[in-house]
Amino acid sequence: MKKAKLKEYITFLFISFIIILILTIIDYFIHSLSPDYAVPSYYFRNKVIFGTIIGFIVLIFTQKLSISKKSVIFSAVVSLLLQVRYFLEGYPIKFVLEFLFIHFLILLPVSWIVFKLISKKLN
Repeated sequence: MKKAKLKEYITFLFISFIIILILTIIDYFIHSLSPDYAVPSYYFRNKVIFGTIIGFIVLIFTQKLSISKKSVIFSAVVSLLLQVRYFLEGYPIKFVLEFLFIHFLILLPVSWIVFKLISKKLN
């Protein structure tokens, strides 16, 4: 693998990690609002791990898109795949659908802001 491509992939991984970390921090506070939203502590650790991996893959495939399109696709795919995972783990469908919507609403502005800031730094 070329050195430039490796650097690009490391950058994508870092960007994905930052976005997912911000999502997880905000999500932590939302889950703290009600006992109905309570989740085990590993939920947040797993969100960072799996969200970062999913986001990294999305960034590889969306790197040529505009910031707006990239933000929508990143937010939708990460939200959807995380919620599929939680559904398969046995979380109730109502919970899964609520947090699908909540995660998307958090990720969309966060990813757009991060992509915007990064694009200014890279240019």
